Amino acid sequence: MNDNKTGRGAAIGLVLSGGGAKGAYQVGIVKALAEMEVPIAAISGASIGALNGAVVASSATLGDAATRLEKLWGAIADDPPLGDEVPTSIRLLEAAGLRFSDDFRYSARLVREVTHNLLPTILSPDTGALVDNSRIRGMVAEYVSVEQLAEGTPLYVSVYPNRNMLETVLGSGLAKLRIKKNPESEFLHVQSLPPDDQHAALLASAAIPFLLSAQEIDGARYVDGGMGGLFSSQGNTPIAPLLDAGYDPIIVTHLSDRSAWNKQKHPNAAIIEIDREEKIDRTPVLPELFDIISFQPGKIHSWIEQGYGDTVRCVKPWLKFIV
Repeated sequence: MNDNKTGRGAAIGLVLSGGGAKGAYQVGIVKALAEMEVPIAAISGASIGALNGAVVASSATLGDAATRLEKLWGAIADDPPLGDEVPTSIRLLEAAGLRFSDDFRYSARLVREVTHNLLPTILSPDTGALVDNSRIRGMVAEYVSVEQLAEGTPLYVSVYPNRNMLETVLGSGLAKLRIKKNPESEFLHVQSLPPDDQHAALLASAAIPFLLSAQEIDGARYVDGGMGGLFSSQGNTPIAPLLDAGYDPIIVTHLSDRSAWNKQKHPNAAIIEIDREEKIDRTPVLPELFDIISFQPGKIHSWIEQGYGDTVRCVKPWLKFIV
């Protein structure tokens, strides 16, 4: 899967957006692309898309990447990186030191616990994290070899500059409400980084604010690449580095039913967008929170199947033009 732009079919870029647990959808995408023998010459990923993209980029073939991703996500279903469903949201708060009574009547105590335990974590410039990222770090080390990545497909990831989690989340909240634009994400070409920084770049791109620690790269601290430029999903749909590098066409994926991204913003680009016949959201209440952190086996398997079907339907009509 080394970069080789000798023909149109060899210059196809793949964009893998962010979306937490919904990243299982991308396993089906890669499996379908492998079966259709679509040659992917470069990958750009945000957040969970950066982690999935790293597995693809470091694999010998797309078929091998699909097999490794299925194994990885099988392991995630068996042992969720953010804890199992107890539910996940309560477990995450308990990780910050909160303890809930059975009937939630002790509101004064709850406020006191939040003040003493949660806020110092949020405001800390060093961590700002509620969850130990050792599980995710171990998965990256197991499934992404720096040596194989060096010989693999060019990989770009989005990262978001971070001073502290509170500032980052408040800024993104204002952007989500379309009150004020937040800064854009930066894009890193992973193979151009020193070996010690390559895994850090992947962990940084996937560092969901509040949940996972920021990562330091060349003296700067970064978090989830999907946070940048929320008005246009600039960071979460990281198509820019592939366009700048001249890849054409580009296959673009999304993990949200409410994505702000619009391919019309790139009128001169040849874009094949994988859309959905059915909603990707599985949770009726706050899916943008609970679907992202909910690594339930049933959801994971259904997302993989959905990604496979959508990719075959959307990409197959283009095969004679791109392969």
